[in-house]
Amino acid sequence: MQALRAIEGVVFAVDQTAVHDGPGLRMTVYLKGCPLRCLWCHSPESICPKPEIVWYQNRCVQCGRCVKACPEGLRTFERYAPEGIDRDACKRCGRCVEACPQNALEMKGGRTTAGEVADEARRLLPFFRRSGGGVTLTGGEPTLQADFSHAVLALCRAEGIHTAIETCGLAPWESLRRLAGVTDLFLYDLKHGKEEMHRRLTGVSISRIVENLERLAGSGAQVIVRVPVIPGCNDSPEVIRLIGHRAREAAVNRITLLPFNPSAGGKYSWLQRRYALDGVKRQTDAEMRFLEDLLRKEGLTVVPA
Repeated sequence: MQALRAIEGVVFAVDQTAVHDGPGLRMTVYLKGCPLRCLWCHSPESICPKPEIVWYQNRCVQCGRCVKACPEGLRTFERYAPEGIDRDACKRCGRCVEACPQNALEMKGGRTTAGEVADEARRLLPFFRRSGGGVTLTGGEPTLQADFSHAVLALCRAEGIHTAIETCGLAPWESLRRLAGVTDLFLYDLKHGKEEMHRRLTGVSISRIVENLERLAGSGAQVIVRVPVIPGCNDSPEVIRLIGHRAREAAVNRITLLPFNPSAGGKYSWLQRRYALDGVKRQTDAEMRFLEDLLRKEGLTVVPA
C-alpha cells in the first residue's frame, strides 16, 4: 500500500460535497487532461494535462505586477495571460500568481499523491456511510492518469469507500480493465450515436468508445451511461433513441440524461478562448422529461441526474 500512496497525479479541484457524481454524498476529484474536444466542454480548464494559469479578468486592475514577475517575458500589458504558442512556453513557475495583489491569476492543477487524496477521503468516511456515498474520479479524463487513478481507488477500496469513475471511454482497454478491479461504478459518457457527428462534436471517433463500453459491461462492471444533452447537437428524439440503442447493444440498461449547463461560458474567458455555444439556453424540465420518456419506452431505466 505504501507504494500506491506515493504515486502522483495532477488534480485541479476537489469537491467534498458533490451529489450528482454517483450515489450519496461524494468526494469528487477532478483530474487534468482529456483526449476529447467537445464543443460544449464544461471544464475547459481540465483539457490540458499540465497545470495552467487562468486569468479572472473581472478582478484584474492592470497593475502590471505579473508582467514584471514573469521570468519568460510571456505576459504583456496588452495580454496578461499566455495563449497560443506562449501557453506551451509557460513554465508554470507561479511567480505571476504570487505577484498578483487581486488574486486575478490562479494555477489550475497541481501534483498530489494518491495517499493524500485517500487521506482526505478517509476523513469523510462517516458522511459516506450515512449517505451511501464515496469517491468519484472525473476530469478531464481519469484514464489518462491510469496509474494514479488506480492507486487512489485501490486505497479508498481498502478503507471500505465506494468508488466511481466518470469516463469518456476513450482509453486503451487494458487501462479500463485494470481500473474495473477497483471501481464499483462507471459513469460512462456517450455524446452521440453516429460516427460522423461524434467526430464533428468531440474531435474523435466513437468506435473505441462503444467497443470499450461493450467490453466493460461484458466484464460484469456496473455501468450507467450518461448523456450530456446539448441543444442543437444531440437533443433530437432520433439521436437520443440512437444513443439508447447503443447502450442496449452494449447490455447497459441504466442511463442518465444531463441537461445542458450554460454557465460554462464564463470559464472560457479565464483561458482567453471563445465558447462555441455562447447564448445557448438550458432545456426546460418538460423537454428533458420528454426525452427521458422516449428512453423508458425503449426499455431503459432512466437514472435521475
